[in-house]
Amino acid sequence: MAPGMSHANDATRVEQGPHRRTGGLILGLVVLALAVEAPPAQAQPAPSERVVAWLDLGWRPLSRTFATTQTLELFSEQGAFQADYAVDGGGIFDGGISVQLWRNLAVGLDVSRYRSVNSARVRSEVPHPFFFDLPRTTTGVVGGLERRETGLHIRALWVTQLADWLVVSASFGPSAFNAKQDLISDVEHTEGAFPFSHVLFTGHRVSSQSATTLGVNSAVDVNTYLLDRLPFLRNYDKMRHFGLGVQFRYVRGNVTMPVGDHFADVDLGGFHVTFGSRVRF
Repeated sequence: MAPGMSHANDATRVEQGPHRRTGGLILGLVVLALAVEAPPAQAQPAPSERVVAWLDLGWRPLSRTFATTQTLELFSEQGAFQADYAVDGGGIFDGGISVQLWRNLAVGLDVSRYRSVNSARVRSEVPHPFFFDLPRTTTGVVGGLERRETGLHIRALWVTQLADWLVVSASFGPSAFNAKQDLISDVEHTEGAFPFSHVLFTGHRVSSQSATTLGVNSAVDVNTYLLDRLPFLRNYDKMRHFGLGVQFRYVRGNVTMPVGDHFADVDLGGFHVTFGSRVRF
């Protein structure tokens, strides 16, 4: 194994501090929503409509990082390369439905889709053709690596109708994820001139991996129903069923994906902000 590289079968996992702060933020939003919804000494008003459907578009603003380390054989000696991946923010498509079960308690089902195209920085230690234990180091950047996530989220919601036009809910539940990730499976180098003290990173191979896992989700939803109050819509009584809403959600999961003879430990999910239409029945 070349110096400075790990020879573990499992990939090194790097996790950013902002995700912990984001988890604390969404938890704080849930607690705040519950506090706002709970006036003392009186029952919390339940929505008059039992079913709500929604369709949202949004963004995942924060990024996640992870790394993989693999070995390579060259000139009867073992080298290694490490790829550091940065999964940046990407678009979110989300839709779902909730049904009121009893008083303020409801159950919901969501499906979300996330996609982003990212890059990875590759650092290699390549054995020398003549001398043992004298590796040459190269670096390079690989772009066009796609991440896709499909999430199925089951939610238990506590819903409060603060006004006839304003409904706030806090929710928590399990999630099921299917993730697809492009991973760098091999690298290519070109030798420099004699005495071969330098090599150049010239290519790579990519393998697309897929895995499914379970996780958790929590969210705060703020839904407004004001369309029937607009001057050009107030004569249409059914418009009171249509509204707009914003959702703040945090989802979390983790999968292990094979890459060559090793494995990558990949974090899924993150903080989502989505906005879209609401229909209540």
